[in-house]
Amino acid sequence: MAQFTRYQHGAVAMIELDGSKPVAVGHLRYVFQHPTEPDFLIKIMRADAIEERWTNGPWYRRFSRMSYYNGFVREFKEYVSSIAASPHGVSPLARIVGVEMTDLGLGQVVEKVRGADGALAPTLNAWVRKEGFTPAVEAAMNDFLERLLEHNVIAADLHEWNLVLGSDSRGGPHLLMIDGFGEKNIVPHSSMSRGHNAKRTLKRYARMLARVRSTAVDGGEAPVSHPPVQASGGGAVGAP
Repeated sequence: MAQFTRYQHGAVAMIELDGSKPVAVGHLRYVFQHPTEPDFLIKIMRADAIEERWTNGPWYRRFSRMSYYNGFVREFKEYVSSIAASPHGVSPLARIVGVEMTDLGLGQVVEKVRGADGALAPTLNAWVRKEGFTPAVEAAMNDFLERLLEHNVIAADLHEWNLVLGSDSRGGPHLLMIDGFGEKNIVPHSSMSRGHNAKRTLKRYARMLARVRSTAVDGGEAPVSHPPVQASGGGAVGAP
């Protein structure tokens, strides 16, 4: 079980996660339950992902001052930017709480999004596979799109497995993006123009909507719980 311990110098509290079972495993990160905060999760970079994508990856990644924690910084920046864009609205991004030092490295602390049963919220993909493309699904997706545009979110990896339907301290239930957000381009063109970003967001949303409709018609694999495994991006859940 995860617990608090201390550095050998005894100065700073540190969370011990080594040996604990993650609640989810993404392509880049493990996701653990926070040991003292039941409403928080901790995302930790996977050692094998670090070796593959940074140690043995493209040379330019090793020049980042933030190293393999770059994704943490990108996501936190996007979360803050989404609030700055519309201070009185509810950001469509899952709430990022901060960081904690652990025995597995620096961890990103996020608020847990819960489903109606109190467990981890289901992904949009799982919801549609279970119930189909219902009026409730369509309404939730329309609301999510409105909030994406209102908060000028750069939704780099806008996929149905990066969205969950649930509630957190800000209310709900509503769709929230748990991974895959933030500017990833070397030339930050999405950050430079709100209109350009909105145009790209609408295109990504249209592609996702088509996939969701197809999933509802074709069915497929069994539902996947939040957080999912994502194929790209810097997240642990599912992306990560």
